[in-house]
Amino acid sequence: MEGGSAQFIYDTQWPTFGLAWSPNSESPRLAISSLIEQNTNHLQILEMNEETKRLESVAEVQDAFPPTKLMWKPRDGSGSDGAGKLLASSSTTLNLWKVEDGTVKRIAKLANTRSQKQPAQNAPLTSFDWSSLSPHKIGASSVDTTCTIWNVEKQKIETQLIAHDKAVYDIAFSQVDSDNLFASVGADGSMRLFDQRNLDHSTIIYEANPPRPLLRLAWNMKNKNHIATVAMDSPGVNLIDIRRPAMAVAALSTRDSCVNSITWAPHSSKHLLCGTDDGYGIIFDTASAEALSKRPQEVDPAALVAHDCDEEVLQTAWPSSSPDYVALGTTNRVRVLKV
Repeated sequence: MEGGSAQFIYDTQWPTFGLAWSPNSESPRLAISSLIEQNTNHLQILEMNEETKRLESVAEVQDAFPPTKLMWKPRDGSGSDGAGKLLASSSTTLNLWKVEDGTVKRIAKLANTRSQKQPAQNAPLTSFDWSSLSPHKIGASSVDTTCTIWNVEKQKIETQLIAHDKAVYDIAFSQVDSDNLFASVGADGSMRLFDQRNLDHSTIIYEANPPRPLLRLAWNMKNKNHIATVAMDSPGVNLIDIRRPAMAVAALSTRDSCVNSITWAPHSSKHLLCGTDDGYGIIFDTASAEALSKRPQEVDPAALVAHDCDEEVLQTAWPSSSPDYVALGTTNRVRVLKV
């Protein structure tokens, strides 16, 4: 990350957690959100100022609950698909926002249940994913052991199923070929693969050993067979090949630091961005891990790049709209770096 220096910086006035980069390359935007225990949280839209080399706030809205994740609507190629204008967030509900003319307006609040409950009574959503192959589809994971697939255009639940034995912490759609496949990880320590065409069965493709919760997963954007995951209180990242269930094909080492966030490169099947609890943004070249996929073992590929943020990196973003840049989110600062 050129010279190890931030290209654009934004300092927040509140503890930050959520981070997402818009897929609209014509108007680069980031969304960030706060993590405040009181019932006043912030959702802010930032734009890059080339002259000052700073990120500037262009819109903001308040909400009661801190979002567990932010994500912009993916591009669908229609040219008028809302990319860069529609944003989703998860808390006790799945929220849809429209960013336009310097304002952020909520256009939908979707409860993760078919019954009518007050938002405070809904089981919290831990994460969600917006399908890049079918942008009308969002999948959400919840502490109540379920995964829910929404049709956000109709604002209706397509599918809801008990996905794990314990809380589900993350969900991701396949990025290549099929919009019916999604995977999830949870507190039971398993990664499970689902096909919406046959939800009577799921495949356990990985279980942490020794048993511990799996917190995050990221599905490779160019290689449909590779999924990365991180376990609670366990350093590094495990690389899973869904054609060879049960065992990780590689373990990417971050020494003694745990990983909070993982993001695959949008333009390469071999590069993975990690944000660590000891303050580093690291890009790995996983090519050596892929070469060893026929004989599973631990590998320690050298990090291509490591940027020291001096504080815990909570979120990472690597946008398809600007693949030469990455974003790193810490408690009170957002950095945009050139790679």
